[in-house]
Amino acid sequence: MESSQNPERKMSEMDLQIDLRVAELLASRLCHDLVGPIGAVNNGMELLEDTELEMAQDAVRLAGNSAEHASTLLQFFRLAYGMAGSRQGGDLGPMRELAKGFLSHSKSELEWPTDPLPESAPEDLGKLLLNMIALSVEALPRGGTVAVSVAEGPRGLEVATRAAGTDAGLRSEVQATISGSVEIDDLTPRNVQGYFTQLIARRLGSDLAVEPDGAEAVKLKVALSKAA
Repeated sequence: MESSQNPERKMSEMDLQIDLRVAELLASRLCHDLVGPIGAVNNGMELLEDTELEMAQDAVRLAGNSAEHASTLLQFFRLAYGMAGSRQGGDLGPMRELAKGFLSHSKSELEWPTDPLPESAPEDLGKLLLNMIALSVEALPRGGTVAVSVAEGPRGLEVATRAAGTDAGLRSEVQATISGSVEIDDLTPRNVQGYFTQLIARRLGSDLAVEPDGAEAVKLKVALSKAA
């Protein structure tokens, strides 16, 4: 007679597969984003070796800018994806500066007021915001403005990012991961950002919502209850 599987063990194995899948895809996304600037550093160094003295300054500038870009990406994703982002507490100043650096190499600008955080802000708020910002940048293929807002609402803390620009909008595959209408096997490095951001919102006791906001803008919103 065959022994039946323990339901709890089966669920644990499924959760492990999901965790590993998401971790692998986030790592793939990070490596993909770093390939460009790190490759440019190498190109700059090769150019420095092969060119005459008058062109050396341009090669050094290329390598320096690319190295700065790679460093900014690493610091941003370290807090957005890693454990360090959950340990920042209520001070969002460092995350705001990282987000500015992250957007400085894109076609978009960041608007993030320096207003003090409400007392009800949870520790993972900064990590949630960084991931919402990354999604908002994705929603601006032609560039634009990403505006961040954190304020007390009637039911609790309201966290939002608004991406405004020409052709603003999330790709359908990303929206599917946010709505939960995608299988774990269908996650890819291109859409895992939405899935991961939704996981963070749910860990805080809420859901990430996507709302159209005007003709060429999209808003990402999370409403955190005071009990969260």
